[in-house]
Amino acid sequence: HALADTAWQAVQRARLDAAGARLRRLLQAHGLESRGPALFQYVRLTHAAQAHAAFARRGILLRRFDDPPALRFGLPADEPGWARLEAALAHCPNLLKEP
Repeated sequence: HALADTAWQAVQRARLDAAGARLRRLLQAHGLESRGPALFQYVRLTHAAQAHAAFARRGILLRRFDDPPALRFGLPADEPGWARLEAALAHCPNLLKEP
């Protein structure tokens, strides 16, 4: 049982913390300031609606907020997901810049 397996819990917590740090670093590498727990990062963006649509066209589903405009990036499930996210970030630099 996972609830009783404290060693498994510690491994999963470390894995999620590492993935969360990786997501923060990836977003920072593309000039995005983010905040949030290990599972997701919240990024305020003036052009959140346009960026949301651009990411969706590339198969990256994000949570969009309208007031204030922002996007929530979740952890990719696997290495191909990380690669898709990185490619989408690289493809949308103008939408990610704040005025």
